[in-house]
Amino acid sequence: MKNYDYIIAGGGAAGLSLAWHLSQTAKANARVLIIDKDKKQNNDRTWGFWHRQATPFDKIVSYRFDKLDFFSRFYSQRIPMGSHRYSVIRGIDFYNFMRSSLAAFPNFEFLNATIEKLEDQPDGATAITDKGTFSASWIFTSIFKEKDVVAAAGKALYLRQHFKGLVIETDEPVFDAGSFTMFDFRTPQQGAMRFFYVIPHNARQALVEYTLFSEHLLPKPEYDAAIATYIAEVLKIKSYRIIDDEFGVIPMTTYHFPATQGEHIVQTGSAGGSSKPSSGYTFMRIQVHTKKVAAALAAGKSPVIPAVSPLRYRYYDAVLLNILKNDPEKAELLFSKMYQNNPVGRLFDFLDEKGGLTNDLKVITSLPPWPFLKSTGQLLMG
Repeated sequence: MKNYDYIIAGGGAAGLSLAWHLSQTAKANARVLIIDKDKKQNNDRTWGFWHRQATPFDKIVSYRFDKLDFFSRFYSQRIPMGSHRYSVIRGIDFYNFMRSSLAAFPNFEFLNATIEKLEDQPDGATAITDKGTFSASWIFTSIFKEKDVVAAAGKALYLRQHFKGLVIETDEPVFDAGSFTMFDFRTPQQGAMRFFYVIPHNARQALVEYTLFSEHLLPKPEYDAAIATYIAEVLKIKSYRIIDDEFGVIPMTTYHFPATQGEHIVQTGSAGGSSKPSSGYTFMRIQVHTKKVAAALAAGKSPVIPAVSPLRYRYYDAVLLNILKNDPEKAELLFSKMYQNNPVGRLFDFLDEKGGLTNDLKVITSLPPWPFLKSTGQLLMG
């Protein structure tokens, strides 16, 4: 059994981010093993995020926007984002960047293997894989088993943000690469919040993504049918080629994800609660959490740092999530008022949980009160 200082179970966004942040600290000389069953050689996903300041990943941003488009029956507008920018990173570029950066540290090793079990030990933890057993002082896992979480969640609110995206290419220039579509509600809602998200790559190419917030996934043909209808009837595109696709599911839940699986196994990523319950936004929240974990290790402190939002934001998330579950037909109006009545910077600060109470109240009072009062009552009644 080979021993390491740290084992990172899962080489996706959370695992690689933690490894990278560790490499930027005094723990850069630690013996680190990163285990994943996938070699991460395909472009399996896209991450989009807003930000004001420079990020460590600016060099691998494929697309960046300073304006967003919003479409609904109640409000449609192209909106400048002020000091914010919206950046998009392809999964394959992120994986390659991380591997290239970590290659400078030969003490960071990668293992392509299936993890069968993680076991807590009195003085550390072990990872049992199909290629052997490995031990470390700490194991950090981002492995997410949704069925286990759903079973543990009990009475907690639990929705899924699920999406199917197609990268399409057209014969004629039809896309405006100067802006992206954050929300387009011009699709039948059918008892769930449904919208399209469009990231132009250039005038003839774009990611067109169909997103739903609901309890259950759709049969696969229904995603494709909705996308085909949107492209034909809303975007008015008659001829195109599909050159790539992606599919994903993000948990949106009030369930309190445990920070650990034992004394020496720490959870990260969605498994550790880094996905924001009411929106599913995860990428930048992962960066905040894994940077804190790396800094704690470098300072000789415990890396058990729960990814927990302040109490008032957990309340806001619960109220909105309850509306999306029980009154989803209200979502289009609520999001329309949110974007119509607030500067984008105020909204992004609110969603980033760092705008302050005054900023929060400006957002909250800009919205129709009844759905939120009703939702609050439902939550209090249990």
